[in-house]
This record gives sequence, C-alpha cells and structure tokens, in this order.
Amino acid sequence: MSSGKQWLLKRRFVESFGAQMPDLDPVLAKVLYARGIDTPEKVAAFLADDGDLGNPFDLPDMAAAVTRLRRARRAGERIVVYGDFDVDGVSATALLVSALCATGADAQPYIPDRFDEAYGLNKPALQRLREQGASLVVTVDCGIRSCAEADFCREIGLDLIITDHHTVPERMPDALAVIDPKRADSRYPFGQLAGVGVAYMLVVALYRALHSTGEAPEGLPDPQRYLDLVALGTVADMVPLIGTNRMLARRGLARLRETARPGLSALMAAAGVRPEGLRSEDIAFRLGPRINAAGRLEHAMLAYRLLSADSMAEAQELAQELDRINARRQELLDRQVELARSTFQEPVGCGLLFVAGPDFHEGIVGLIASRLTEAYYRPALVMRADEEGVRGSARSIEGFHITRALDACADLLLRYGGHERAAGFSLAAENLELFRQRVEAHCLAHLDPTLLQPRQRVDAIVTLAEICEETVLALEALEPTGEENPPPLLATLGLELTALKPVGSEGQHLQLYVSDGLRSLRGIGFRLGHMAKALEQGTKIDVLYTPALELWQGNTYLQMIVHDVRPSR
Repeated sequence: MSSGKQWLLKRRFVESFGAQMPDLDPVLAKVLYARGIDTPEKVAAFLADDGDLGNPFDLPDMAAAVTRLRRARRAGERIVVYGDFDVDGVSATALLVSALCATGADAQPYIPDRFDEAYGLNKPALQRLREQGASLVVTVDCGIRSCAEADFCREIGLDLIITDHHTVPERMPDALAVIDPKRADSRYPFGQLAGVGVAYMLVVALYRALHSTGEAPEGLPDPQRYLDLVALGTVADMVPLIGTNRMLARRGLARLRETARPGLSALMAAAGVRPEGLRSEDIAFRLGPRINAAGRLEHAMLAYRLLSADSMAEAQELAQELDRINARRQELLDRQVELARSTFQEPVGCGLLFVAGPDFHEGIVGLIASRLTEAYYRPALVMRADEEGVRGSARSIEGFHITRALDACADLLLRYGGHERAAGFSLAAENLELFRQRVEAHCLAHLDPTLLQPRQRVDAIVTLAEICEETVLALEALEPTGEENPPPLLATLGLELTALKPVGSEGQHLQLYVSDGLRSLRGIGFRLGHMAKALEQGTKIDVLYTPALELWQGNTYLQMIVHDVRPSR
C-alpha cells in the first residue's frame, strides 16, 4: 500500500533548542534543527535577507577577466557571450550580454544548436565568430572541459574567458581566464553557484572596477537589476538552494515579482503564474520547462529573444510560442518514457539503467533519464544512438557521482561534463558497447547497493495539534525551496483514515481525510491515485506530507500535500 520508500528522520529534535528560541514557530524550529541550523546564530543567518554575497574577486582568474573586458570595451572590440541551451545557460547569456551592453561594450550572444553542434564550445562556431570580427569570447555555463577548443582559440587569435560551474577536470583549458567556483584554488566561500551565478559575479566585479577607475558610463545600472535572471537560472538548474545561492534566489524572486522585463512578464502570464505570488516551485515547474523546451525541440535563441525582448508585443508572441513548444515536449516525453521502459528489464547486478536507441529524441533524453531514476531509484543513462553517433544524458541518485562514472570512460567520450547528479555526453557509435561495459563496471565497483533503496528524508514527526494556518505561514521562512533545501516534509503517525477516493480526470490523484480522534484534516496526494485500491477506510495509517493552505471560494483551508502513506505500526 505504501510506495516502498524508507522514511528516515533526518535528526531527532532536542527540546532545549526550541527553548532557546521561544519566538520561533515550534514546527519551523524542528525543521531548521533537522537541517543542521541548530544555533540561534545559524537561525538568524538563515532567515536574514541582507547576507554578504562575498567578494567576486576571490574567484580564480576574476581580475584577469575583468582587465580583459575593460580593454575590449575601451577599444570597441566585439565580444561574444557563448552560452548553453538550458535555462541556466540562456539566462546567463541574457544577463551578461545585457550587462556588457549597458557599459557601452559591443556584446553579442551565441548559443549553439543542440542538434547540429551539441553542448559547449566547438571549433567551427569559433572559426565563424572570428571571421565575423569577434576578438573575445566569454563562455557562460560551459567550457571547463574544452581544452582542444581553447587551444584552437589561441591558434586563430581569439581570446577566451571561461565562466563555468561544472566539475573541474584534472586538466583545465589554457584560456586567458578560467572562472569556476569548483576550482581547488578558489578563495570564494561558496562553490555551488549556478552558471548564471558565476556570470553575475563577473558583472559585479566588472562594474566595481569600472566605478573604481572612473570608467563607468553615466546611468550604469546596479548589478542587482539582473537578479531576476539569476533566480531564474539558479532555481531551474537545481543547484543547492543554500548559502549564496539561497540569498541570490531569494533576492531574485523578489525582483521577479516586480520584473520590468516584458519577456518574464509574458512568460508568467502564459504559464498561469501570478507575479505577486511567485515561488521557487513556479520557476522549477512552470517557467523553467517552457524556456528549456526551446532548446530541446527548436533552438534556444527563441528563449534568449524572449528574455531580451524590449516590447510586450514581441514578448507575448514569443511566450505563446514557447508555451506551444512545451506542450509538444510534454506529449513527446510521455511517449518516449514508455518507449524507454519497454527497452530494458528490471535492473540487476550493477543497478544501472542503460537505454540507447535511434528513436529517442536527443532533446529530451535528460528528461527521460530523470523519469526513470525517479521511478526505479537507479542511476539512468539514456541515449539517442544511430550510425551518426551517440548523444545522451545521465541522472543519478543521492550518494553516487555520475560524472565520475563518465570520468572512468573519458577516453571513449567525444565530450562530456556535469555534476554529481546529472551529466551529458557524446561518443562514436562503434564505442557504445564498450562504453556500456566500462560504465557498468564502474557502477559495480562504486555504487553501494544500499543506496538503491528509495528513501524519504523526514524533517520532523509532529501531531495534528501542532499544525495550523500559522504554522504554514511560519514555514514560508524556508523559501525559496529547492535542491538541498526542499519543502518541509512532516510525518504524523497513527491517524485514522476516515475517507478516501481517487480524483482527477483519470483517478490519478488520491484524496483522503484523516483524524487523530480530536481533529480531522483533508489531504491530496498527487499521482498517488493507485494507492486507493490498497487503502481501507477505518484503518490506522502514517502520513508523510507538507502542510499547505488552499484558497477556495474566498475561504482558506488547511490541508496536507501527501507524499506517501503507510500502514501504522
């Protein structure tokens, strides 16, 4: 009847912590303590809105990059911002082009075509950019593994500044500057910035230098005007929403709610998002997928044009186009996930899901891999493979670094890169079987079988008496939520199931009512409709949920957003 996931309490609450902070909501105190925010000083820092973002010049090679950009601006050189086709890359490209142009620099965007060029720097594109008059290329969200391309830039007289946030390889590209917070020699106190976060730090550093040297043009905007784009890319890229990322996202969300960018206003309208009520989950599940859809099925420059649009008329047209593309993407994904499920048997041995075939759409292999990892709780590699080559994406589970698995196959890969939980790669068709053998061997050696047990990490065990409308409002302090700072997950044990029924057009959701004998509460479990047949009214159950407020016909109701249900022990 349950999902089969283990419920693991993150940390047992110590009552003395709550006693130290009597003004803190008791449930919020339990959640913060569970997440290691366990002193009054840590709580104050977590809840503060005015935290220090750090010195951008503590990032390696930042001074060299700023010096070169200043020189290019003074000389009127053509600067090309070379981005990526996901939300992080597109928002970083829009941010840096806009910020450079605001200084009076000649800056233009370049985003490669996913299907003709693939991810990252490529020599034909660099050659064309040089022939078109570019003398400086600045990457955003890519380049950290582009050693051959960096050497090629030197050969053709094209200066290269790399800004990236992906895992740093043993050999870095020989570029004029390589800015990556994951570099071992970085003095910057936070190493988990998104690509757009690194681009923002470059802008902050450049603007500081222009002001300190008297070079800043009249009316140069405050870098904070770009924080709406920073929030967009940071939340959508699923980097940890802690530390500096949390501060950037929180401030950026505030700007997004009042954004002056026609493209973002039009996108929110197309996605049915009210700006004044915008939350991080709206970026993750509504805005981000629409921007990503352009690069997955068409070209990411559609999304760039939206973010850079000057008029509302142009922005509305582009937002509607992205909405249509996203609807196509959703339909295609559902079909291709079923195709992927039909191509493999339940994984055994190494625990890896390895799916390859000519019918998979290259633009959504990462989404397919994510669905498989979520469904089977296994690392998943999904590839479009035909006579022209293999291009794929990988997704992983907590505790298994998928990019290191690709490191073990580096000699077989044409290009690759990523994070602990997600990566992309390409290879020649004739190496596919050897690649499978090599990556499976790595999994056998390094993937702990105990990691393959699905688990839910519970913030706190609470009673229904502890949950009220004020509790939900207090838990808003956790926003913005996301990777490593998820919405609060609470467990209440031994409740009586007083009513239940499947709801939704196809009965895909589960509605239930529970009682502790004194109080009754409604719950809704999205995509849990299949549990209805195994549940029996009147039985005792444990419920895993996030408390929420629902507005209905002008009234506010407290309810549970149910994540899992199990028989009470």
